[in-house]
Amino acid sequence: MNGNHRRPSRRQAARQVLAGSARSLREHWAQATFSLLAAFAIWFVVQDVENPRVSVTFPEEGQPASIVVTAENAGPYIVRESHSVRVIAEGRADDLAALAPSDFDARVDVRGMQPGVEEFRQVRVTSRRPGIRVLQVIPSQVRITLVEPATREVPVTIRRSGQLPAGFREDESGTTVEPAVVTISGLPERVQAVQSVDLDVNLSGVKDQAYVVTGELVARSATGTVETVAISPPRATATIRIVQAFVQRSIPVLVDLSGAPAVGYRVASITIDPPAVTVSGERAVVNELNAVTAEKVDVTGARTELRLVRNLVAIPNVSLDRRTVTVTIKFEPVESAASLLVAPELQNLPPGSPATRRGRSPSKSASAAPPTSCRRSALPISRPRSPSPVPQPAPQPILYL
Repeated sequence: MNGNHRRPSRRQAARQVLAGSARSLREHWAQATFSLLAAFAIWFVVQDVENPRVSVTFPEEGQPASIVVTAENAGPYIVRESHSVRVIAEGRADDLAALAPSDFDARVDVRGMQPGVEEFRQVRVTSRRPGIRVLQVIPSQVRITLVEPATREVPVTIRRSGQLPAGFREDESGTTVEPAVVTISGLPERVQAVQSVDLDVNLSGVKDQAYVVTGELVARSATGTVETVAISPPRATATIRIVQAFVQRSIPVLVDLSGAPAVGYRVASITIDPPAVTVSGERAVVNELNAVTAEKVDVTGARTELRLVRNLVAIPNVSLDRRTVTVTIKFEPVESAASLLVAPELQNLPPGSPATRRGRSPSKSASAAPPTSCRRSALPISRPRSPSPVPQPAPQPILYL
């Protein structure tokens, strides 16, 4: 192999292939054309075998006709009667298996008719789906009567469904709908039967402060039946104001006592379990609450610990997360102090002591002694025994000059 030989690039190779194919096509164009036509013929044959063209009646016999006929060129008038037809359609079996009334457009031309005069007019139905052809319309003609429509204005009503979450409510004073009034038109008896024109709104789970809904308007009679009339405009927008009507707060629990403990005792401590509860209610009411009160506890004559379950006092328009609390009250003795003057009594004085010589009585001499302080307890005290003699120091000799 020659070392100077260079392999062609990919682009050059592609050009060579295309050039060869074009040269072959020019030389054998007749054979290429025949092959292409034969391929198409084979494809059509296969389609006719596997998915053949058939004709069906839609809706099938036994089912009500559901292809609605629309009048055209009626001018200011409307058709009193409403008509529906069925068709015999042709197409591939797979396509015909999934037909729907919306796949067809049925129309009747009422040009030139006079109001109040009944006539039979031909119905024309076309298919909206490619590959499907309408062979026959059943019935081919319908009876038409034109009438002058009635009109009137009706306010738009918001028809609510669903429930707002707990604690939320609608502020109807802030709810609006646009337009507020619409015009309905149609057969006089149907226009007269319309009780309301509704915008249906589902409020399930809505918490938005301004919930905006746009939808189709529906005309209903007093019994809730939907009436077939024209509504102008056909849509409306509602803005619904949602406010949080109920709030929750945790507030303390208080308990009132009645009566008095036993003599010499007092209340040492009061414990409430739990010390606070959660209240729910309208914001204005809950914000005014400072505490929740439990039922009174009577402590008359008590000197030991009291542990009681007490109901919480109900508050109008407010709910509590619990109904009872446990109240524990402990008592303790009352201690008091007082100062008393006690005169010591001197006993067994030796003869010739100064107190005896001066003629002073022991009780008077002892009155100069300083007062002694003692503590008085409110607890029951047993009667004291006679005091033991107080030992006195031996008297010292007195010298006279």
